[in-house]
Amino acid sequence: MKNIKARSWATSFVMLLLFSIIVEGCTKIQNGFLSPTMQYSTKLFVAPQGQIASSNSLVADGSNLPLNVKWTHIYDSSGKNVDDMFIKTYPVGVWTKSYNPLTDTSYASIIAKRTTQELTPFTVNPTSGVISTNSATLYVPIGKYTLDLQVSNSAGTQELKNAITIEIKAAKPVQTADDGGIGSFSLSRLIANTSAGAPTRDNVTSVFYNGNYNPFVVYSVTRISDTPNVMIIKITDRNGVVFNAKTGEVSKRPNSGLNPNPPYLQNLQYYAPDTFQALDSALYVKYPLTPFPIASLGNGFNMYYIIPTKYVHMDSTKTWSGNSAGIFYRGTSDPRYLGQFKDDLYDYAVRIPLRIQTPGNYFFQIKLLDVTHR
Repeated sequence: MKNIKARSWATSFVMLLLFSIIVEGCTKIQNGFLSPTMQYSTKLFVAPQGQIASSNSLVADGSNLPLNVKWTHIYDSSGKNVDDMFIKTYPVGVWTKSYNPLTDTSYASIIAKRTTQELTPFTVNPTSGVISTNSATLYVPIGKYTLDLQVSNSAGTQELKNAITIEIKAAKPVQTADDGGIGSFSLSRLIANTSAGAPTRDNVTSVFYNGNYNPFVVYSVTRISDTPNVMIIKITDRNGVVFNAKTGEVSKRPNSGLNPNPPYLQNLQYYAPDTFQALDSALYVKYPLTPFPIASLGNGFNMYYIIPTKYVHMDSTKTWSGNSAGIFYRGTSDPRYLGQFKDDLYDYAVRIPLRIQTPGNYFFQIKLLDVTHR
């Protein structure tokens, strides 16, 4: 009888132990795991001032999902708490509907899918930890800021001190020649009133320069104000005389072929058909958002124009291997000057690289050093 009671007690103990293990195991599975060593794959996130940018996601390091991520404090490079600077909101344009670059080509159609919200300069995605900046960083001083995060899941809450450094960095508000694959200035001559290329003359196969460091173009971009979102482009000859776009002195460049589709190469009017204006002193466009253009029509972000032959005298020059030293063409006094082409033979083709990254009102001035207004 004693043996039976002993076995019964032993069986009960084993069952109780197994039950305890099962319960403990279930509790672990239910609570999950929250790693104390979660981190970003890079400790520095560079955000161009006034522009849209996103960081890498937070590496969960085996933590149970979903995570709930939020920032708690932010400090400048001296260690001073600057939370108040980053909880302040500013008007930022956001999408309300999906964008289609093939059909949403006009200012009106894009604006119909946009609205303005009061947003902080950056946000942290609550599930991935991705940090996103927007145009409101235009109002944040340039510098480095260190961020504390709080991460929680079913297992609890973890504080991540100095989780990542955000560097608000000065950036070009307008990308032009040779900025990150945007494009480059190109100048060439076309047989007048056609889209065909020009023949060789005087053993010169590259009459005008096409590529980096164009020696025939001097340009500047000036940011006039935060609003409105407008770009004004002024094109002049070597003496500063303006080409009048309103009267056709700056025109769209025809595409190649007998029946090309589209008939013209991409230009500002294609990107903003209902706000583009050809004025007597400039090309004008009101743009709906940044970056603008938001998507390329097929050849980078180059805008193609011609100055018809009846409005321009063109120099003939020797070939130019490059201009990395910043030596610009000097006209008749330049050793590369070969005289002028006969009038009424060639149209003058101009390719202008342009993409606006930061909202604002801009004045883009372009001086062509190898031509004289007629």
